[in-house]
Amino acid sequence: MTKSELQDHLYALEERLLHPDRETDRRALIPLFADEYREFCTSGRVFNRQQTIDVLLSSAARPATIHHFYIAQLAENVVHATYRATTSVAVSHRSSLWIFRDNRWQLLFHQGTIAS
Repeated sequence: MTKSELQDHLYALEERLLHPDRETDRRALIPLFADEYREFCTSGRVFNRQQTIDVLLSSAARPATIHHFYIAQLAENVVHATYRATTSVAVSHRSSLWIFRDNRWQLLFHQGTIAS
């Protein structure tokens, strides 16, 4: 997969996670999270995999867009993605660490920081 194809693929995965309400079955998103997943939320809270999944399965639709999506390949199976997310509530800088494991890309870590 070329860098451009990989960037497009990971962008699409980030979009799915940003808009879980668009999924026919939100449970299809669960395999995107690595078992040891952690998230540092814009609120300052730290979520583990199960807490994130619980929110994902019950969250309401929200207007949100991704801007300036960029990836840096850190190793053959590790990619750092950064972007700016705009919602009706806030603009935030986002950082995701993706790992290729079990023949698929999984989200290992995510952080959102409110933009000043």
